[in-house]
Amino acid sequence: MLELLEPTTVKLSNVQSRVEKHGDDDVMSIDLSVTWNTNNRSLTAIQKQLRNALFCNLAQPSDGPQAEMELPVDEMPNVRVPGMDYPVKLDFQQVGARVEVAYGIDETTAIVLQLCKVHKFRITPIEGGSAEVKFSISSSADIDDHIIGSLSVMQQREISIQMTMPEVEQPAKQLTEGDVFPGAEPSEPEKPLTPEDVFTQAHGGEDA
Repeated sequence: MLELLEPTTVKLSNVQSRVEKHGDDDVMSIDLSVTWNTNNRSLTAIQKQLRNALFCNLAQPSDGPQAEMELPVDEMPNVRVPGMDYPVKLDFQQVGARVEVAYGIDETTAIVLQLCKVHKFRITPIEGGSAEVKFSISSSADIDDHIIGSLSVMQQREISIQMTMPEVEQPAKQLTEGDVFPGAEPSEPEKPLTPEDVFTQAHGGEDA
């Protein structure tokens, strides 16, 4: 899961407003295209094996003080397939993100986009250990003329954003035989009960 918990500099390449149909209502929507230059370690947050797929370490081990001085600053600094046609298109998206764009004098005047879809990832590995990550941010939640106008004038500029994903509520623990009938001797090793198990034991069996 990709999150940008600290203010992160990206280039706002394009802003596009449009109208979506939500039932019978016309709702304003916005699409942001951004470019993020980052260390290749960040790629694992997008997809676990992405960094290993695009980068490697071609350095040959050797002995002596000179070898220590020439160690790469990143343990995977080399593009694995230099001749490939980049960027790589990635089938990955996140839905429900909250994106905060720095605007005005402080965080209280930031532009906040809710319920965003983060998608259309395009990855270009860069020799030395960095990567150019292009992606889109789309939202149709409470988009108004102020948001559209303010973001439109930032096109082709560097902006600072933060992106967080909502917390997912953990599913309730499945009931076991001991939970439903405390103190009873389990008939077999503890296992989750099905609704049929609870009904049968509560009514004395199927033949009762």
